[in-house]
Amino acid sequence: MSKMRLLTFSMMIAGTAMGCTQAPMTTEELGQNSEELCANGDGVPSAMAALGVAAAKELRRWQSGTDFAVSNNSLVLTSTGKAQCSDGRCWNTQAVLDLQRAPFNTIKFGPITFNADNFRSTLVAKHQEQAVCDSRPSNQQGNCTVEAHRLTFRSQQTGSCDTMFTFDASSPTGAPLNFPGNLKNKLIFVGEPSNPYINFTSTGTTVSLDPTYGLVEDSTNQGATCAVTCTKISSASLLGQCCSCSGRNSTFVSASPANPNIFRCQ
Repeated sequence: MSKMRLLTFSMMIAGTAMGCTQAPMTTEELGQNSEELCANGDGVPSAMAALGVAAAKELRRWQSGTDFAVSNNSLVLTSTGKAQCSDGRCWNTQAVLDLQRAPFNTIKFGPITFNADNFRSTLVAKHQEQAVCDSRPSNQQGNCTVEAHRLTFRSQQTGSCDTMFTFDASSPTGAPLNFPGNLKNKLIFVGEPSNPYINFTSTGTTVSLDPTYGLVEDSTNQGATCAVTCTKISSASLLGQCCSCSGRNSTFVSASPANPNIFRCQ
């Protein structure tokens, strides 16, 4: 493990702390800081960031060209991608992708209403951009050459915006990567470098990105009495469980007929 490169991956989705904070804040402070520091527009940037985290956790790599494809004007998992996941279907990644079919005005990230149509079109466009980058010759300046890699989830904790996800990054054989910073070249499909929810940085042994509470299953908060999020993805049913959205306590209901693992606080 000591020879592995450490990959720190944090992306912010405005489900828990719309104000980009590490400590609880008032509703007014959340709103003000959200606008100033973590503006999320129509929710698409943070949802794309969540897709990157979910793929890292389940597929254990970022290979958009082989693991994802465009079908019926939507981004979908390929059979190759699904085979990377232990369950053979990549349930969390699939749930994020199914947000492309979320009914209008049903998904919210704090005060922001998610735009599924924009999410779908942006994913398709960024997937195509990734393909262009991946096709560039390896000797071309600014190319997308990246070492074959394997990502292994290590931990999650409060980050500068929301939740920091940490992964060990190594070669598929477990050897250290020579250039872990180049992994940013494989994140074009989720909006790198223009997506403000992907603040990619790299040191000699780490790479960092700054999301997500709600859209990537939280393994550290299973005992919480009341989840503070407007939208949550979970492998277990949350129907009827306590939640808090924009300062209002309520209970979870099904968010979308497209996927039973997506819940909203209503």
